[in-house]
Amino acid sequence: MIQLRGMTWDHPRGLDSVVNSDALLQERCGISVKWDARSLLAFGDQHISEFYEDYDLMIIDHPHVPDAVAADAVVAFEELATPEQMAELARTSVGQSHESYLYRGKHWSLAIDTAAQVSAYRPDKADHSPALWSEVFELARTGKLLWPYKPVDAFSTFATLMAQHGKPLAANGIYIDHSKAEEVLNFMIELATLVPEICATSNPIQTAELLSTTDDYAYGVCMYGYSNYSRDNFRKRLLIYGEVPSFDGKASGSQLGGAGVAVSSASKNKEAAALAAVTISLPEIQATTYGLNAGQPGNVVAWRDPALNAATHNFFANTLTTLERAWVRPRVLGWPDIQFESSQVIYKALVDRKVSSGTIREISDMYEKYVQEQIK
Repeated sequence: MIQLRGMTWDHPRGLDSVVNSDALLQERCGISVKWDARSLLAFGDQHISEFYEDYDLMIIDHPHVPDAVAADAVVAFEELATPEQMAELARTSVGQSHESYLYRGKHWSLAIDTAAQVSAYRPDKADHSPALWSEVFELARTGKLLWPYKPVDAFSTFATLMAQHGKPLAANGIYIDHSKAEEVLNFMIELATLVPEICATSNPIQTAELLSTTDDYAYGVCMYGYSNYSRDNFRKRLLIYGEVPSFDGKASGSQLGGAGVAVSSASKNKEAAALAAVTISLPEIQATTYGLNAGQPGNVVAWRDPALNAATHNFFANTLTTLERAWVRPRVLGWPDIQFESSQVIYKALVDRKVSSGTIREISDMYEKYVQEQIK
């Protein structure tokens, strides 16, 4: 038995899914992976260069790919998998999930997990989630709606709204449309004044916990989807997920999230690590062993699977349009730092209830600073 070490993130979706796939890896490949887990915050912010040397496999966020490549911390799958395997994974990817790991012409991770900002509701308190922003504001005025806007989540909503307005970040040669960005921030400030104060210190998991364990709220918006909360007996109350709110009801522009499985350049057995990564990314495994054990697959075959949808009260079918129309963050060296610093500026505007003349410029200058350093 080949023994490997892996690093994932600390949530049933990130940990239980891969731990429960180990028996299959042992049976099919003669490989066993011992998984460690880091916090969701570390998953989003920690540089891969800080831990890759200790692992064979790593579950990573796609915006980290350029920094990981620059640090020589990951190996391209074009060097490890067959063209046929890569073609199948590309063909069966959910939306742009597979392509989100493409950088400098190569894929540095495989989309094992996919998510985007969506909505949710309590079926014992409501019969649908809000599909339009106008409805979101109406429900917010009742005190029954939650919108998590901790700094990184505030950034996600900002990016989603910019894309929905037809001005996605880093498109058409500019990072940010200043006038539209100011409009979006004022829109977010208005919503922040309507939702409960706890939203300012909540992330999507904390919001899902509030919705599923208390009886104070009925709706959540711009929460990254977690199919766990749509599975029977996961929490006291069930959540039903729906598409991201939009201005036209088309559920486009949601910021794409999710996670990919990468092979560490420090691995002593890269071929075995790649075999394990490809195996748990295959459609038939994603829809069964992985997906039925708390996973949230990156493969569209799984998202359309009747058994997996039955087990999650149609979580996947209900949100697939959002995933297929999602916006992908740019693959730019330094993006984790750009996102972190931008999120602090956006969050301050929401808490202060004010967009100053320098707010948008500060966000824009941050991006330009990192891009110029990259050119140097």
